[in-house]
Amino acid sequence: MPAKMNNLGNFIQSLSRWLKQQGMASEQIPRVQLAVEEALVNIIRYAYEGQAGDIELRCGIADDQRFVIEILDSGVPFDVCTLPKPDIQCSIKERKIGGLGVFFIQRMVDELLYRREGDKNVLTMFISRNDGRFSRSSSNQDMHAGA
Repeated sequence: MPAKMNNLGNFIQSLSRWLKQQGMASEQIPRVQLAVEEALVNIIRYAYEGQAGDIELRCGIADDQRFVIEILDSGVPFDVCTLPKPDIQCSIKERKIGGLGVFFIQRMVDELLYRREGDKNVLTMFISRNDGRFSRSSSNQDMHAGA
């Protein structure tokens, strides 16, 4: 799907529908939506440096223990996992601009990984299924949106 702000709602709706089908507790869905939305907005704003590009969203279950969301883009290589943690103790006037979105994503998921596959950035979010946040689902089908 094109990396445009007007497609953000389509990505989030597809994700939300899939999360519900997999039995995620309704009170936990907004947390995952927010993490994915923040990542998507960063890709839309920065990955293609003003040029056209696409985003692909993949969702699945890993080893029956973890919920997995992968976001793929062909933008400039950017490993969000290497960003320094922001100083959240300093005042707003002293704080550097940027970095809080990635910090929030890291706080909302159990694990965040980045890798480069060929010409694609792949951001992977893991959320444990065994921590009481998810109920077992009889249909563990994958979801794919975009590209």
